[in-house]
Amino acid sequence: MARNIAANERMRLESREQILAASRKLFSERGFFNCKVADIAVEAGMSQGNIYWYFPGKEEILKAILEDGFGRLESLLAEAEMHPGPSSKKIDTLLDEYIAFGHDHGEFITIFMSLMSHGGVPFLVELGFDTVQIGTRYHQHLAAILSEAQEERVVTHIDPRFLSMFFFAFFNGLIITYGKDWEHLPPELIKDSVFRLLGKGSRTTRGGKK
Repeated sequence: MARNIAANERMRLESREQILAASRKLFSERGFFNCKVADIAVEAGMSQGNIYWYFPGKEEILKAILEDGFGRLESLLAEAEMHPGPSSKKIDTLLDEYIAFGHDHGEFITIFMSLMSHGGVPFLVELGFDTVQIGTRYHQHLAAILSEAQEERVVTHIDPRFLSMFFFAFFNGLIITYGKDWEHLPPELIKDSVFRLLGKGSRTTRGGKK
């Protein structure tokens, strides 16, 4: 009996993730507002009734996608802030993780930016997301790393809040403008570009590992 319960739970989780994966793909390609539950069902290879078994509607699917993406990104930033060692190592670790996040969860970023470009702040509030509060936490984590880096003369002495804006704009721009194409860029080139953006040369000149 316990084995059957575990198997059923595993199947339930797999079906739910199948729905979310199909929805991420469609929402990022067509836009959330241009998709119907019927489209998700076709992409997921299941009936609409099965979709509704897991989610009351596509808004709840979107909410699950956003909760997962926001949570993963904040955890990434918080862990980088707490990473042991000098600030150059924290930034290096952050870049490794952020590049991996962009590769694995670029669809989330595309979906979020698409919602924002369509005046989606009120809509996101309706879903229960305070984007100002979420963004503030992101910038606080990154600004703390950059403030430490300024003390250690690793990055330029510009307001850390502005530097964090440049950082996020750099990655969002790559993902939104170039889609999957940006993933072909060598990670080391991306890292060196970010260090130059932050105003203190490449990682090599600042003691980062090549």
